[in-house]
Amino acid sequence: MPSKILIKQSTISALMLGIFFFISILLGSSILYMSSSIKDEQTAEKRRTEFKQLGIVLANASDYLTDEARKFAVTRDEIHMNKYWKEINVTKTRDNVISRLGELNSPSEEMALLAEAKKNSDALVDTERRSMRLVLDALGVQEEQMPPEVASFRLSVEDQKLSTEDKLTKARNIMFDEKYDFDKRSIMNPIAKFQQIMNVRLEAELEIARNATNRAAILQAVLAAIIICAVAGLLRILFTQVTYPIKNYTELLMKVFSFSKENFSLVPEGSLELRLLAKTFNDLYQSFQEELVKRKCAEDKMKVAKEEAEKANEAKSEFLANMSHEIRTPLNTIIGYHYLLNSTEFAPKQKQYMQNVGMAAKSLLGIINEILDFSKIEAGRMTLEAVEFNLYETIKELCSMVQIEARRKGLDLRYEIRADVPLYVKGDTTRLKQVLLNLLANGIKFTDKGELEVLVEVLRKDGNQAQLRFNVSDTGIGISEEQMKRLFEVFTQGDASTSRKYGGTGLGLAICKKIVGLMAGEISVSSVVGTGSTFSFTANLGIVDQALVPLKEDKLNQYMFTAKKILLVEDNQINLQMTKEILENLGFDTDTAQRGFAAVQMAGRTRYDAILMDIRMPEMNGYETTRRILEIRGHEAPPIIALSADAVEGVAEKAKLAGMSGYLTKPLDPLKLIEILKRCLGIETTDDLLPQDNVPAPDQKMWIDYKSGIERLGGKQEKYKHILERFIENHENDHNTINQFLAIGNFDEAKKLLHVLKGISANIGAIKLNEASLRLENAVDYRDEEEIYKEKHQFEIALKESCNRVAQFVAGLPVEPEVIIGENHNIRNQLIKLVKLLEEGDSEASSVYASCKYFLKKELSSLDYSQLNEKISTYNLEEAAEYLKRLIAETRGTQTA
Repeated sequence: MPSKILIKQSTISALMLGIFFFISILLGSSILYMSSSIKDEQTAEKRRTEFKQLGIVLANASDYLTDEARKFAVTRDEIHMNKYWKEINVTKTRDNVISRLGELNSPSEEMALLAEAKKNSDALVDTERRSMRLVLDALGVQEEQMPPEVASFRLSVEDQKLSTEDKLTKARNIMFDEKYDFDKRSIMNPIAKFQQIMNVRLEAELEIARNATNRAAILQAVLAAIIICAVAGLLRILFTQVTYPIKNYTELLMKVFSFSKENFSLVPEGSLELRLLAKTFNDLYQSFQEELVKRKCAEDKMKVAKEEAEKANEAKSEFLANMSHEIRTPLNTIIGYHYLLNSTEFAPKQKQYMQNVGMAAKSLLGIINEILDFSKIEAGRMTLEAVEFNLYETIKELCSMVQIEARRKGLDLRYEIRADVPLYVKGDTTRLKQVLLNLLANGIKFTDKGELEVLVEVLRKDGNQAQLRFNVSDTGIGISEEQMKRLFEVFTQGDASTSRKYGGTGLGLAICKKIVGLMAGEISVSSVVGTGSTFSFTANLGIVDQALVPLKEDKLNQYMFTAKKILLVEDNQINLQMTKEILENLGFDTDTAQRGFAAVQMAGRTRYDAILMDIRMPEMNGYETTRRILEIRGHEAPPIIALSADAVEGVAEKAKLAGMSGYLTKPLDPLKLIEILKRCLGIETTDDLLPQDNVPAPDQKMWIDYKSGIERLGGKQEKYKHILERFIENHENDHNTINQFLAIGNFDEAKKLLHVLKGISANIGAIKLNEASLRLENAVDYRDEEEIYKEKHQFEIALKESCNRVAQFVAGLPVEPEVIIGENHNIRNQLIKLVKLLEEGDSEASSVYASCKYFLKKELSSLDYSQLNEKISTYNLEEAAEYLKRLIAETRGTQTA
């Protein structure tokens, strides 16, 4: 039953503390009392033993003196006399015993007996001195030879008159007569009485001590009983007031308690605090039950609201998907036909226009992706790619894209890339271009006169990583301090008038900040109102070895997919025609279907190596078509690749769940198409797949196999010519670089450069250089100094001769009709045109310069040509224009002369 006594927890704690101190005091007192009793008993026993021993020693000392004195009287041996006096004068046993007894606080009665015994003993000493004097006189010993105590004793006249024999007899008689015995007893009797009294006293003291020890033991037992009772009482309080109530609470909570029981409660018991705890629990549980009812009602409302939100989200996703599909479908056609047109021949001007069309289409695609990716950014699901790309070409491409708009507003646009910035880097080129393009577009939008400048520089290099800073500066309207504080917020512009005048949603810079953050960088702005602004951001990019980027041309890929049969399922007629042409250009035998039912029938009766499946189709969508094909073909089903303009999140996962092997978004990127087809068809490389019967084996005696090099590029001679020119420009002096590496023992760098040259020489068909590079690379790998020395010389010869032969071949190639220069007048016109284009920063300048390049190389000195080529290659266009003006003036002067 619950206890009716109410005890506070603090009372129990105080009680426990009081009992603890009480027990401690009792135990301490008991221990001290017991220790004192035992010590007293031990002391009494020790005193009894010592007193008894002292009495024995005193009696023995008296007997010892008597024995030595008698022995001397009988034997007349002085040894006994000397021992006698040594005991009296040196050992002093009697005096020490009496002194010790005084120190032990012997009762006066006992000390009086000892004093009497000492007095009688001294009297007996006089008798023994007389006996010794008689013996020594009888022996004729002189007084100065006698012990002082004996010499000082004076014999009576009667004793002096005795003869020698009588003296000896007298001496013996004195020591053994009745008087001597009486005197001896007068000594021993007090000692015996002393011992008797002492023994009685000590036994009484010992008995008292023993009784005290017994009382202490009894007290210990009583204290133990008290302690046991106190602990038992304390335990009872603890069990009744704490342990049992907690146990009851626990059993109820574990066995009976349930949130579904509305009337559950704890019975208050135990200490006041535990009762309060039970009461509080009951109140809380009751409140919880009431809150549970309210929460259930709220959950029902939230469930309804969630369903409505999910429907709204689905409607939003469907809207984004539809918009993506409707926008990407025509854009897919534009990019696809641009890709096909790019495979045909154009005049330089037309080619430039085509490049601008392609860049604009890709830019539009980037904007669409930016809008669709905004939801990903907000949800934190945007990820970055890591691809290798030419940073210089990327910057040039971006500036070319905005060049026309800048010119339209009369703005100068230039860019500068510092010399230590790596050419090839690894990162997300799409996101990097997205940020730069947004900053450039803003610069043009908010600048009415002046210029824009893009600057790329290195902040830090760490191994194969570089932190780059990109600066985009303009001379526009500027931004105030207050506006800069919220410039990177979502849907934010300088002010309301900015939005009305210049347009825009205010998303661009917010997205830029998110993307820069993903690239482990930071974005900032510095600006002066009316002067201009500079936007800066940093990005961490990987450094890639500078080598010729492998060219993925249609002719090469045609060999890869020859004899491969593919089914293209697409409901849009234009996309169907364009995609089919791309596939056939890659070498595929292509069948087409515009409906899912037709695709299922064709896949059932024909064996295809792969199927490209559009997802959004009428009647039967791509997911259902894929499921039916997989059911029909089973494990023999070809890989099915999803092809859709839906770029919203979740499409790739749905395609995978439907059994598709890959996913591509429209607009179709041919390079990504090639990569995913290679992966799905299990094609590892491209070089090994070239049909050997179509490519004749190179003649090992040839220096350069031009034919195979051109065929490797799909028969595109101009492309091959451009690669050869780059080869000479970039690698003509590589033998000096390798020699420097070997001279300082940097074998790793030398091997890397040789490996690059080995690959490049194989691509361009430089057979002898390829062989020399391979041999020197092996020698460097094995650190064979003798072999390195020999092969280094052969490599230098092979490189120089290969560069000479390549230069001769390039010089002998025909020039495009549009840029043929026959007469000096035409040459000057071309140079004047080139100067104008360089001054304007027009990208057409590169084409005109290419047409004049070999004429300039032939007519100019090596130094002049090298300086001009360097200025144009490094985009120092103003200085290049001034340099060309001087050359034109010199040419005019020469002709006049």
